[in-house]
Amino acid sequence: MLLFAYLKLQLVQIFLIFALVSFLLEKVLIKFHVRGSLLQEERQLLYGRQLRASAFNFMPCLSPRKMPSGNYSYFGVCNDIIRWVSEQFKMELIYVPINDADKVKIGLVPTLIKQMVKQEVDIIPFSFVVTPGLLLQIDCSIPLTVDDYHLLQPWPKEESRLTACIRPFSMTVWFVFLFSVIAVIVVMALFTHYGHQWGTDGNSKNFMNDIYYHTMYTITVITGQGNHISQKTKFSLRLVAGLWCLMMVIVVNAYTGTLMSYLTVPKLRPIVNTLAELAASSETQMTVDFELGKARMFLEATSGPNKVIGDSLRNNPQLLIKGSSTEGVKNVLQRGSTYFANRMLVNYFLAMDIKSHQECRMTYSDSIPFIEYYSLGLPKNGRHNSIINHDLQYLWESGLLFFWVLQYTPNVDKCMVGKIKPKEKMSIMTLEDLSSAFALLGIGIGASMFVFLLEMIAFSKVTRRIKIRP
Repeated sequence: MLLFAYLKLQLVQIFLIFALVSFLLEKVLIKFHVRGSLLQEERQLLYGRQLRASAFNFMPCLSPRKMPSGNYSYFGVCNDIIRWVSEQFKMELIYVPINDADKVKIGLVPTLIKQMVKQEVDIIPFSFVVTPGLLLQIDCSIPLTVDDYHLLQPWPKEESRLTACIRPFSMTVWFVFLFSVIAVIVVMALFTHYGHQWGTDGNSKNFMNDIYYHTMYTITVITGQGNHISQKTKFSLRLVAGLWCLMMVIVVNAYTGTLMSYLTVPKLRPIVNTLAELAASSETQMTVDFELGKARMFLEATSGPNKVIGDSLRNNPQLLIKGSSTEGVKNVLQRGSTYFANRMLVNYFLAMDIKSHQECRMTYSDSIPFIEYYSLGLPKNGRHNSIINHDLQYLWESGLLFFWVLQYTPNVDKCMVGKIKPKEKMSIMTLEDLSSAFALLGIGIGASMFVFLLEMIAFSKVTRRIKIRP
């Protein structure tokens, strides 16, 4: 009886759980059905209506293109988004150009906001960075992209190859090497000189002759010409000579192996990779878009590298561009400035430059620890903002937006310093490659001519003294 009562209780519990799950599932389905119905009704309210969008020129977001008929068509990432929205809601897309006079007077961003406030447009296809001040005037869509920032700068110049012969070793290594040569010459000369005094075989007892002889020996070993030491010499002298030969095998092979890369592979000057390096640089200055708000982080800074950059911008107002990213690129190419811009802009302008020029004229730094979220502009408290955001969320999740971005910003890694692929074919060495060797030869010839001139002067003085003597 107890077992039967227990089983009956378990069946009742299972039935109650099943009934509860069915009830909750029904509520959820009803809720989703109601929400889906409301969204569908909201979407149907937009069917056939006009979608007025702001028209302006700001690539890669949006740019006009004149057709043979005289009309304008638009292209860019923002155009793709707006066209997708209009097709999603079956709306007629109409572009409303901004007032050029207002753009010149107050700038691009204030002009776009002015259009929305005046209810001249229903959506602004621009990459707005959401700020409290902006939200007082318009609403913004969900964030569609997130971008980090880079420093777009001129392609670095190659380091001069006139010093290629000394670059394989640091100056410290060269000083130690020179000291070692002198030390070996002196030690071997001392061993030889005192060997003469102690009665060992030798033809000269002049210490300077020993210095000269062992100088020639060390130089021939360094240059790989070969030399010998008599078996009759003391073991101490042969030990020093053997250690010197062993050391030169290591040093000379390390030098010649590294020298080849310095002669054949161009070495570029280091680029600016951080804001601290930019602030300390005397060769380049920052250029930044004043309208989009990024300049404020430098102009309002009170300490650190940002303050140094802000002072530079105040002293050079021509580097504060206004509403036109192409001006930033012009400053990079013509003034040698460094443009602080997001990855999309950097990749776009590099791609456009590669199309018109075979070689890279610009490069970009590593990622700067600064990111921004970008949204479209919507009417303040607009009735259809929620349904538009709902479908934009679907667009973002589908990955289609990132596909469009890649169409305008292809891979430009080949213009990033450090990612250049080596040449597949060996190229002949040019005069520029060997300029350091010829420069060294020229310096040597010049030095020998100077010494020869001193010798001639000394000889002439000696002959005059001899003639003057009675």
